[in-house]
Amino acid sequence: MYAQDPVQMPSQARPPYVRVAFSLSATPVMPIQISVRFPEASAAVRVGCVAVLVLLSVGWVIGAVRSWNRLRHIPGPTLARWSSAWMVRKLSSGRFHEHVCEAMEEYGPLVRIGPNELLCSDPEVLRRMSAARSLYTKGQFYETGRIIPGYDNIVTQRDEFKHKALRAQMSDAYRESSDSGFEGGMDRQILQLIALIDHKYISEPGLLRPMDLAAKAQFFTLDVISDVSFGAPFGFLTEDTDLFQYNEINASAIPIMNMLQAMPWLSNVVYRWPLRLALPSDGDKVGFGRLMGVAKSYVDERLALGSKPKRDMLQAFIDSGMAYNDLIQHMFVQIVAGSITTASAIRHTLLALISAPAVYSTLQSEIDLATPDSSPIITAAQAQTLPYLQAVIHEGLRMWPPTTGLGCKQVPRGGDVICGFPVPEGTQVGHNFSGMMRARGIWGEDAGVFRPERWLEMGKVEREELKGVVELDFGSGRYQCLGKRIALAELDKVIFELLRRYNFALVDPQNPIKSQSGVFWLGSDLWVRVTKR
Repeated sequence: MYAQDPVQMPSQARPPYVRVAFSLSATPVMPIQISVRFPEASAAVRVGCVAVLVLLSVGWVIGAVRSWNRLRHIPGPTLARWSSAWMVRKLSSGRFHEHVCEAMEEYGPLVRIGPNELLCSDPEVLRRMSAARSLYTKGQFYETGRIIPGYDNIVTQRDEFKHKALRAQMSDAYRESSDSGFEGGMDRQILQLIALIDHKYISEPGLLRPMDLAAKAQFFTLDVISDVSFGAPFGFLTEDTDLFQYNEINASAIPIMNMLQAMPWLSNVVYRWPLRLALPSDGDKVGFGRLMGVAKSYVDERLALGSKPKRDMLQAFIDSGMAYNDLIQHMFVQIVAGSITTASAIRHTLLALISAPAVYSTLQSEIDLATPDSSPIITAAQAQTLPYLQAVIHEGLRMWPPTTGLGCKQVPRGGDVICGFPVPEGTQVGHNFSGMMRARGIWGEDAGVFRPERWLEMGKVEREELKGVVELDFGSGRYQCLGKRIALAELDKVIFELLRRYNFALVDPQNPIKSQSGVFWLGSDLWVRVTKR
């Protein structure tokens, strides 16, 4: 720490001042330098200012040491013991799924990834944290998912009583739609996707019409979820374009989203005025805000005097008595959550199939034998009876879980013991989905290989147990995704129908896709050659 004489400038230009600068080096990896200027005053005032800065720096060091000490017995990267920098760097790398797998392999099923954050890859622990009678609660991680500052939705609500009540209100709507209402909208969009491919993307000998399967997967899931939700699709497939620049803006926003996931306390800053003015709003012409506006317009139209009820998710929510702001929020949450993750699962599973000719051929043989004669689209119930299709779907979800990690839960009062380590109350425990899905202790030595046959080699009891592990992708217990059944049916039906009608080949096998993982997977430029069977 040092003090410099006032910088020599004409007194009439500005008041004389003294600069005080000091450096904190409590951690060798993150030195902090601070320089503060004070108006020139008496020596006593200068000493007082310096004393305040010293106290602040000492307080910072004491806080950092206490934070380090609190979880010092849990293994993890050195940098993660002192700051969130490890998480920020790994989330920003675009290969987060690889980093969390490596952390699990090096440190075990419980890894320290931040000053107060752990990452767990033990499926039994993850189930226990979300069980109905568990004392764990949602962590601060979930607050970053707020759409409207100051208002919580089913994802962000951390108050357990309010979350339980909201979930009960929404469950009947999902159950009703899952049992009878969603397949009509899903079938319409599968037929629209087929019509688009037939019209624009069928290649012939000497004529290549490349199709970006990554983009079409996203268009498809957006139109499915809007059809299921509002009774009408947005029209991504009809227009065959990125409406409202939604996907483009979504991709550009991911780095900010990853930063918030690593340091969720930042959401308390972002959601405050004036920064919240920069957040998406329903008046925007593009991106998230534009879709918020569309969702709001559907709600307003449905609630208008004289409007006729429809058989869709929005009507089910209205019938449940959901308030106006809750309707808008939850319809938008459903659009985003129901499209990004399902599109990721579709594109990665199809890429794995195209890259594994033997698997592709085996699945097509099963599809050919099972093709229904009376219906243009297979039903979800029929798809569930096809063992190899189910093996392919679950193997794809295992290898590339749409949500790669985090989803932190908070250790309850009194602490807990996790994987043999005592963990103090208030600690944030994240879900290492990617690590768990590639753990050799669970899946065997070939855990890193896409091999659907593993599911057929298991006994029934083991298969059901491991299906439950894979379906932890959708959460469990009182935090399980309400749209799980819809997402699984969507995967079953679209993969069945695409392979029933077409053969796919990679345009560039050496660079098949551009993908990156943070908290979610993003993928683009999965260019394929499509031919009719």
